[in-house]
Amino acid sequence: MRENQDNMAKSNIIYEDRPTVYAKFNHPQSQDYIEYKSIIQITDTGKQPITIQLEFTGTPPFAPMPPDKHAIKASNLIELYVKLEKWLRKFGYIIR
Repeated sequence: MRENQDNMAKSNIIYEDRPTVYAKFNHPQSQDYIEYKSIIQITDTGKQPITIQLEFTGTPPFAPMPPDKHAIKASNLIELYVKLEKWLRKFGYIIR
C-alpha cells in the first residue's frame, strides 16, 4: 500500500521552459515596463498539470508594482496565458 501512495505522489516533468515575461503599464502616458523571469513546467499528472513560477527581475517601476514572486496553475496553456494576463491586469499591466 505504501509503495502505491509513493507512486501517486510523484509527477514527472515532461516539458520545461524558462521564458522572460514583459508587461507594460496600460496608460497612454506611461512607458513603465516590468520584467519577470519565469519557469513553465508541464507535468504528467494532476488536474492542473501546467504551472508558471514568476520572479521579478527588472527595475521597480513608478507604476503600481505586482508581487515579486507569484505562481499560477492551469489545466492547459491557453488557460495559463489567460490567468497570467488577468493577474497582470489587476495591477494595470498588459503582456508585451
